[in-house]
Amino acid sequence: MYETKKRPLTDILIVEDDDIIAALIERFLIQRNYVITAKVATGEDALYKTAEYLPDLVLMDINLAGKIDGITATRFITAIFHIPVIFLSGQDDDTTLERATLANPASFIIKPFNSKNLYLNIEIALRNDRILKQSKNYVAGNIRRIARAALSELDAYFILDSRGRILFINPYGEHLLNVHRNDVILKPIGKYLTFYDTRQNTIFADTFLDVIRESLVLGVRQHIAVKMSDNSYRHVVIQSTSIRDFEKETIGMIVRLHMKTKKEL
Repeated sequence: MYETKKRPLTDILIVEDDDIIAALIERFLIQRNYVITAKVATGEDALYKTAEYLPDLVLMDINLAGKIDGITATRFITAIFHIPVIFLSGQDDDTTLERATLANPASFIIKPFNSKNLYLNIEIALRNDRILKQSKNYVAGNIRRIARAALSELDAYFILDSRGRILFINPYGEHLLNVHRNDVILKPIGKYLTFYDTRQNTIFADTFLDVIRESLVLGVRQHIAVKMSDNSYRHVVIQSTSIRDFEKETIGMIVRLHMKTKKEL
């Protein structure tokens, strides 16, 4: 007799703001022994939980309750983490489909759907992802490692969109700015950070354009100080890394803000 080959455990993140649909998806997945890493209802939480758990696949509703919709979250998840995302949507109009295509999803499922349709799309997406990652031309890059490190390192990390708005802030960044991450989503980083040029003794007029975008060109910005809540300044090192989508278009950046110690000054 032939032994049945066991399917490896698959971790799936559910991003759905309708509790009934989320519970139905969860039941479908449990029936097929998929592992549910988390259930979240916003795009911002989807980014955070993806960095935390690195699931094998994400099931993503398009219209979500939070500030970041499913399409925007997916563009960054696929660009940073190279994790397949399947859209679940009740909308299939041309505008939605056109925007969804820009996010490079693994598949698009129209609501309502059944368990068979869900399983089929998941297995196809996982198989295509395995083939892609086994290809000689596949290069993961280090941006995934940077984003994952953000949750544990004692440096402030931000994921910004192309306009300098905050999509993600790590725990140390929250501590530094004295904010909760949900309160800063889609706010310009210049609202919270003021930088000082220690060589010219001047304050930078535009945090995003004059410091952060400039660090993309220079690689690392030094001779910079950041204004603290007590109006004092701390010397920092700023490093920015571009986030590019599957068409190599820059859609944002990961910014690392390292506070210099006395030994580093």
